[in-house]
Amino acid sequence: MELNKIYNMDCLEGMRQISDNSIDCIVTDPPYEIDYNKKSKSMEKMGGNRSKQIKRDEEFVDQIPDYDLLCKEMFRVLKKNSHVYIFCSDKQIGKWSKLMHKSGFKLPQVLVWKKDKTSLDMTMGHKFPENKEFILFFHKGWKKLNGYKIERSKFRSCLNFKSDGKTSLHSCSKPESLINFLIKLSSKENDIILDMFMGSGTTAYCSKQLNRKYIGFEISNKYYQTCLNRLKQNSIEDWF
Repeated sequence: MELNKIYNMDCLEGMRQISDNSIDCIVTDPPYEIDYNKKSKSMEKMGGNRSKQIKRDEEFVDQIPDYDLLCKEMFRVLKKNSHVYIFCSDKQIGKWSKLMHKSGFKLPQVLVWKKDKTSLDMTMGHKFPENKEFILFFHKGWKKLNGYKIERSKFRSCLNFKSDGKTSLHSCSKPESLINFLIKLSSKENDIILDMFMGSGTTAYCSKQLNRKYIGFEISNKYYQTCLNRLKQNSIEDWF
């Protein structure tokens, strides 16, 4: 499989074409298994001008992968003594942990990304508004992080990174500064970074910035085109 390329295809189909023990690090943001139809109805009940957000969510197709197969494929393609970062919701922590352990991974920590903004409160005051997301940190084998070599003050289990306004590209976009930080913690220059759910292409963009190679998959044609347009706008036409 060609490096420094994003493929518009199902990630499981694509991962089967990646050689065993060839990837140095995985940073990925899989679907959170949100019922967007139910969410849209809830926003309509809240009133106000929610039409733009409802329309955006209607266009976002949350493709639910086969988690069991995905975990097995991640373990197969990763080199020994390497790391995986998986963004997830609180409801998914148990599922991911169980299946990743079953596939052979070790789970040393659940990290928390503390946001500078609060998510839209859909609970109408029945729960605390959310200003965090979870990142599951796994090992294949055992490998020390580069934490004391880079930005030591940020090397904590609670990660404080501000949003960078890229949600216009994808509703679930993560800050470039956060993705940069994770890549630097768990890889070195010329390593290969894998992201099976590229979204708007943040992992690819950050990997290139940090002189890493990458392989990515994005099943949505809309967001695949978003990836390509974003990278071209940043004067990196020669990546493809």
